[in-house]
Amino acid sequence: MLEKPETVCLKVSFNGEKINAYYLLIDSRTEAEKERDLILKRLSGPVTVFFQGHAQRPSDAYAFTSKLSRMSKSGIVVVPVCDTPYGINEKWRGDRGKDVVLMEVVRWALASVGIRVNGYEPSVEGDALVNGTRLDFVHGGISADLACVGWSHGGILARRIAHAYPLSVSCLAQVCPAGYEHWSPTELMLRFMGESLRVSRLACKGHAGDSLSSAWGFTRGFAGDFFRSIPSALVGHHPAKLGRAGKDIKDCSIYCDSQDFGTGNLNHIVVIFGDQDTCMDARKILACPDPHAIAEEQVQAFWDTYFSDTKALPARRTLAVLPGTHLAPLTHSGLYARTVLENLDQIYETDE
Repeated sequence: MLEKPETVCLKVSFNGEKINAYYLLIDSRTEAEKERDLILKRLSGPVTVFFQGHAQRPSDAYAFTSKLSRMSKSGIVVVPVCDTPYGINEKWRGDRGKDVVLMEVVRWALASVGIRVNGYEPSVEGDALVNGTRLDFVHGGISADLACVGWSHGGILARRIAHAYPLSVSCLAQVCPAGYEHWSPTELMLRFMGESLRVSRLACKGHAGDSLSSAWGFTRGFAGDFFRSIPSALVGHHPAKLGRAGKDIKDCSIYCDSQDFGTGNLNHIVVIFGDQDTCMDARKILACPDPHAIAEEQVQAFWDTYFSDTKALPARRTLAVLPGTHLAPLTHSGLYARTVLENLDQIYETDE
């Protein structure tokens, strides 16, 4: 496994407020590969942008993200995270604000290694400043598309970014994703709590580190966002900001299809569920009692329901159910990373 890099903290000003953002940049390229990319002014494949599950931190699920880096053609993974935007204009609160903030974090992270995002166009009028600076120019001249990969709530974020920046994102992958059921935030939380109780039993089956790490990451992220909202609410005389953690949970429960989040620009789409995941339950979503025996008509119904705008396109679409619970990207990191990259046509064979 690659040595874990340090998490970088940023301050992002957007929609009349300043919030904390963080990223992890994993670059597994050799010096020779970096020199090659600099000469060619491009990478060997799109940069993988990984969107964490709800309240997770950039360094969580590192077994998965480091494998995505080692096994991908580009060799680069960016993991951006930010507090929940809750600024002046209500339209840009919650995940819609994250569309803007997280893209700016990704652009900032890549600029630090001389890479600019292909086809980037701002999705909102007005500046989103990172550390008080607008990113107008990138030294190095290397350009790259993005491959958005998301886990759980991050699956929604990955799709949102792909929709918001169609000229920059060329492919999408979701693992154990939210967004495929009509349910309330309360129903989602009850389902999540039930799955958490099940996952806690993994501690007795050789996965104590994975389950405890995920639980601690969720607790730290949720609590940090809430407690940082207190001074923000007081200083800005905006007590409603105390509810931004609730807004984040509400955004986890939204329903995603092509009507609201089009994906017609993508070359590859991969959706993977865990066969023992009772939170994002493939049995309910696919209307299939045995997720290992999905009929062709059920697969087609999934694409017709959630990705209708890709029907007439040459996009390669992959729907899979693999072993694991909602923590599968941690407990089965190699399997999930390889499946994602192979079906995005971004696998780079290593000796791993």
